[in-house]
Amino acid sequence: MMSRLITLVCVLLLAPSLAHSKALCPQSVTTVEMNQCLTIKLERAVNELDANLDLIRIRYAEDPITLKLIEQAQKNWEAYRKKQCQSVYQLYDGGSIQPLMTASCAIELARQRNSILRETYLQNR
Repeated sequence: MMSRLITLVCVLLLAPSLAHSKALCPQSVTTVEMNQCLTIKLERAVNELDANLDLIRIRYAEDPITLKLIEQAQKNWEAYRKKQCQSVYQLYDGGSIQPLMTASCAIELARQRNSILRETYLQNR
């Protein structure tokens, strides 16, 4: 009885996380397909991040103080992303969902950072 209760609690705790990964890759059925899809999504998010940073460097080339602060903020964000997603990785240690959750973490944080970079430094300036 207790093992069933523990299993049920684990399933209920994992359901939102699985749903988020599934929302990112709705066509994926297997874990392998999901991993492939999330890898592509992460690559796209990182490429967009790099492109936004390149545009910011061009736009603020004549403002070295602001550019230096943006670069420092980016390094701090990268350290945050690494630690945040490491904690997600550890949370799912040993489970087959571990890579999915870690990739989802990195994708979500990259998307958030891209949004902040666009809204703060690239739009209407």
